Amino acid sequence: PFGMTLPPADFDAFERDTPAAYLGDPLWRVRMLRMASYMGGRARTDAPRLGLHASLAQADQLVRAISSVAANIAEGYSRDSDADRRRFYGYALGSTREAITWMDGIGLHGDRAFAEYVDLLVQIRRQLLTSMKRIQRRAPSSTRQRGPREPG
Repeated sequence: PFGMTLPPADFDAFERDTPAAYLGDPLWRVRMLRMASYMGGRARTDAPRLGLHASLAQADQLVRAISSVAANIAEGYSRDSDADRRRFYGYALGSTREAITWMDGIGLHGDRAFAEYVDLLVQIRRQLLTSMKRIQRRAPSSTRQRGPREPG
């Protein structure tokens, strides 16, 4: 209705065609942002298809968690201080884990789209943990905090 287009049905196609909003923005080089942006667009179109597998509240929570990942990565990337960047990446990590939990709770384990979502979320989680560790290593030892817990 507003001239907006949905992302392609697969991540590789989405990644090849830079959205106009990101042209010239170094943020687009951040793979975890590209994955999260793709998933945010897809989740809004896929959620209504969950049908009897999820309540409206569950579908809404899933979409909100997934959408929050990209927003927090973008905001963290744009921060000047390592502490701020790490904090927003921590928010993104929490939303990533929340989305994984919702996906698991909805339980579409044999579905191809489900597998793609989980795969991308696991990759994002791994990249966020790596980024946060890198930021933490740069911090002076007197300001270091305990990092996020590794997935078990």
